Amino acid sequence: MKRIFMNRIGRRQFIKTSLSGLALVALPRISFAQSNPDVVVIGGGSSGLAATAELMKQGKSVICIDAMSRKGGRAYTDHSIFGIPYDMGCHWLHNFSGNHLAKWGKKQKNLTIYKLKEKYVVYEGDKRIKGMKMGSLWGKLENLLYSEANAKKDVPFWDLIPQKLKEKPWFDSAQQAIGACSPARDLNNLTPNDDWENWTGKGKGDGFCTEGYGTLLHQLRKDVPVKVKTIAKEIKWDGDGVKVETNEGTISAKACIVTVSQGVLGSGKIKFTPALPNIKYEAFDGITMGSYNHITFQLKDEFYEEFKIKPDAYLSMRIESNIGEPSFSPKGSCATMRNQGTNISYFDVGGQFGKDLEAEGSEASIDFIKNRLRKAFGSDFDKYFIKAHVTAWGKNPWVLGSYSGAIPGKAKLRKVLKESVGDKIFFAGEATSGQMATCHGADLTGTRAAKELIKKAKVAQWFINSPIKKAS
Repeated sequence: MKRIFMNRIGRRQFIKTSLSGLALVALPRISFAQSNPDVVVIGGGSSGLAATAELMKQGKSVICIDAMSRKGGRAYTDHSIFGIPYDMGCHWLHNFSGNHLAKWGKKQKNLTIYKLKEKYVVYEGDKRIKGMKMGSLWGKLENLLYSEANAKKDVPFWDLIPQKLKEKPWFDSAQQAIGACSPARDLNNLTPNDDWENWTGKGKGDGFCTEGYGTLLHQLRKDVPVKVKTIAKEIKWDGDGVKVETNEGTISAKACIVTVSQGVLGSGKIKFTPALPNIKYEAFDGITMGSYNHITFQLKDEFYEEFKIKPDAYLSMRIESNIGEPSFSPKGSCATMRNQGTNISYFDVGGQFGKDLEAEGSEASIDFIKNRLRKAFGSDFDKYFIKAHVTAWGKNPWVLGSYSGAIPGKAKLRKVLKESVGDKIFFAGEATSGQMATCHGADLTGTRAAKELIKKAKVAQWFINSPIKKAS
């Protein structure tokens, strides 16, 4: 029996990493004057960096460009906001035992990689409880989601849930945990078939990098240059090779690898001339970006000590709702407390509610979490508060969301995303991965796309007598 168990709540973030200080470090100046590289890689996130690294390894000239002012994409660790490593995007080392980035990180003397030991803290109102009601319902929903009978159905998961479960007091909390706070989609916009049809990941558990996921990725790809603040506007592929029109000029190459987010592809920010096959655009529309953000609080040590909250504990607070009247997008949060032993805690929101909260702005997001914490930990909670920060990946014009998921009825289109076009345009990124919505999955697709390109190039004899062009 085919059965796929995804990691638990909030752990498929591809949010979907490099130290702020390191990410902006001076890189070799890349000039378009060198022109005509073998390949241009569009997007300097995990997949783009992997693709560029593989092409460099194979001795091909390559230019990697990114619209942002740094490399790393949705993977980014900041040091300035809280004075300690803060992963603003990718955070969890998913599929820990099989995660190749985690294995690489373990070999580095200046990185601390460890497997997470799950600890749960559950509150109902202002009372800390054992959480069996939450855990039991959560388990039942997971069993439904990943059962073979349901997983083969490319329909809204919401329609597969018995009404008697929807009437349980903890239903909104449980459904948020496996929906908005995991695949970043509400259950009426989540198809079980996406995992069944596409997931190929191996490995168990989750882990963290104490120095930040971004530090790990930046260290791995420190020698990969990226031309930042370079916006790809159009890819012309009707002649020999491709021409990529950017705000910095035109790059001519034999082929290109597109690694931008599914949000960017679906928005039409990059024009393809001539147009791609219709099935490609159907895939851009059918595999969409979810909404998932961190509302991160820095709290005084006394808070964690007084309420006996251990490092990396997962906090669930029951969402107050009318019994028997569950919401498609419940207003709650999932939280990782005392992250990696520090004094910061991640309160994550997702789905349509997360999107709405992002639209209201940082102040509304912070107030929402404060009010929840006041109900659980007392009206004087604010005495523990130091500062907060809120991410807004949906507002980032070069990302437009957190990570990808299939609209019900469109799961099979994910395979279409990674198909190359005309042996000139190749696609990579977390949305094309069998381990979608993960940083290591995105990394694998970059390497895969580069190898696919090189294989086809050998047949076409593109690279004969094509020396490596050094960045000037």
